[in-house]
Amino acid sequence: MRTIYLDVLLIFDLYMSYLLLRLTARIMHSRLPFRRALLGAALGSISSLLVLLPPIPFLLSLLLKLAAALVTVLGAFGFRNRTLFLRHCICFLGVSCVLAGILLALTSTGNVYYTNGVWYPVISLRLLVIFTMLAYLLLHLFSRIRSRFAADGCYEVCIRYGAHTVRLSGLADTGNTLTDFLTGKRVIICSRESLEEMLPQTLPCRGFRPLPYCTVAGEGVLFVFTPDETVIRRDDLCKPVDVLIGVDDQSHKQAIFHPSLI
Repeated sequence: MRTIYLDVLLIFDLYMSYLLLRLTARIMHSRLPFRRALLGAALGSISSLLVLLPPIPFLLSLLLKLAAALVTVLGAFGFRNRTLFLRHCICFLGVSCVLAGILLALTSTGNVYYTNGVWYPVISLRLLVIFTMLAYLLLHLFSRIRSRFAADGCYEVCIRYGAHTVRLSGLADTGNTLTDFLTGKRVIICSRESLEEMLPQTLPCRGFRPLPYCTVAGEGVLFVFTPDETVIRRDDLCKPVDVLIGVDDQSHKQAIFHPSLI
């Protein structure tokens, strides 16, 4: 009989659940505060205690893991609406399957023990970090490829900041690759004129900071800020996104964003 240490089991599953939630948030471009991510990961790690039970039927094990995934996503992202919740669940299950494939390969080497739908590591922390980084890189590559085939169309971008809300025509443009180097968030570029009602009279000011950019036309600086809420809409699509808003001095009425946000 294999010896299982409860502290190692819970810490390992907490680590893996947290990683999967972060990957889900990145792919879905959803806001995920540290506390909510930790809460979801803690709820998900409870399911690892199934490894302590006698072997249970595969179908029952699958249903229990599915229920654990739903609780994990609910704890991390909440339930704003049914469609968004289902998308988070599908994405979370997708990245879980990718990571499970890597761990399944490790079971043949004896470095990972698997029973009742639960993984238990017999590997060093260094190897664990290496393999999870590999899974992250593969998923990041998939996200980049998917963004190249994002659908074109007319969008509406709703931006709320303080007591003001503006609705702008949205343009999905692969040319807007502007990303904040501090937070890794995408930047939606809007004209100063279109955001006039929510902007202070002079920039910079509190809550706004400069972000350098470089294009084929030259280099420059945009002032960016974190909105209270940003939602992209089109037909039946209504997707909250975790982004920064860039203030462009050029005159245009569109909010330009990268297709990966949708």
